[in-house]
Amino acid sequence: MFFKQRSHKSKQHDPGYNANRTDDLYALTTDGYIIAQDVVCQNEYVLSQRCPNCQQQTMTVMAKLNRSFQGLNELVAICTNCHERSSYIFDISNAVYQNWLAEQMGDLYTHIYEGAPRVAAPE
Repeated sequence: MFFKQRSHKSKQHDPGYNANRTDDLYALTTDGYIIAQDVVCQNEYVLSQRCPNCQQQTMTVMAKLNRSFQGLNELVAICTNCHERSSYIFDISNAVYQNWLAEQMGDLYTHIYEGAPRVAAPE
């Protein structure tokens, strides 16, 4: 799977895009996790980041670690300029993500995370 290419020209037709994104998208939880509301936003976030080493906006996703039993997804990225690695941990416990995932998966959806949904930390 290659995340930078879309199967459709419009984000709204991309099966990884949630049209019901809210203002909490990319906010940090009190635990420091980044709130994600679909699959596409996680990749968009990483691609928009600057490398902590060379400050270039050249990050690309290398691996995705599904930690759904913790209500998390972790994306490991590498800078294509200096090869510095970074890790981004996204919260997927929130209702927006879970409702979108249930809609995508239908009868195959299983709610794995047992805890209460995390919310954005107060500003």
